[in-house]
Amino acid sequence: MQVRKGILLVVIAIVYLLLFTLTFWSIIGLFITILGLYFYFKPRLRSPVKYPMVVVWLGVFIAFAISIYMVKGTETQKAEIKSSSQDSKTIIAFKKEATELKASLQNTERKLKEQKQEIKKLKEELTRKEELRLQAVESYQEEADKRSALESELKEEETKRIAAEEKVDELQSSLASIETLMEESENLADEEYEEIPEEEYVEEEVATELEYDPNGADRDCGDFSSAQAAQDFYLAAGGPVNDPHDLDRDNDGNACDWN
Repeated sequence: MQVRKGILLVVIAIVYLLLFTLTFWSIIGLFITILGLYFYFKPRLRSPVKYPMVVVWLGVFIAFAISIYMVKGTETQKAEIKSSSQDSKTIIAFKKEATELKASLQNTERKLKEQKQEIKKLKEELTRKEELRLQAVESYQEEADKRSALESELKEEETKRIAAEEKVDELQSSLASIETLMEESENLADEEYEEIPEEEYVEEEVATELEYDPNGADRDCGDFSSAQAAQDFYLAAGGPVNDPHDLDRDNDGNACDWN
């Protein structure tokens, strides 16, 4: 009998040691078990419990139930803690990503500002180059206008020069024709002088006496009595090479339009 009681106490002690490793709240079942053992080991006392072993195993059952509940609760708490830890890690990861995104956005905004500044500088540079190009075009247009004006002046001068050369050529031609006429006149005069006898030549000299002195005052066509008198005066004054009295205005070698 004593051995059986000892074994019972050892078994109950081992059970409660195992239960205490799971949860401290098994002490509630331990109190009930101790109460049942007290009435079991003191049968002489007037016990209010009719079956003390039932109370003992009831306490053990209650301790088991409390241990199982607490273990499940602990596992649930651990799962919640683990889930909360995972949520915290997720939140931290989200915060980190948000921080990185914010930094990236700030960097992007800074780059956009730099690009806007560069674009503004490029626009200003393009505007300045366009102004310079317009100024160059205006300057080139002015130079072109000046060159056109100079070319026009040169053409006018060239036209005048050509006209002057043509006039000079005409004058030279007229002078050559006059010299030819003078040579022919001199030749004819020499021939007539040779053919006319001396007496007739004297009479001709008397007949061709000039009305005015060629080296005297200035004379006009209206001063002469005839065209022949004007022509004789003109030749005597040095015509057609020299015309001090301006009697041959058309330079044809004849004074006062004499033919």
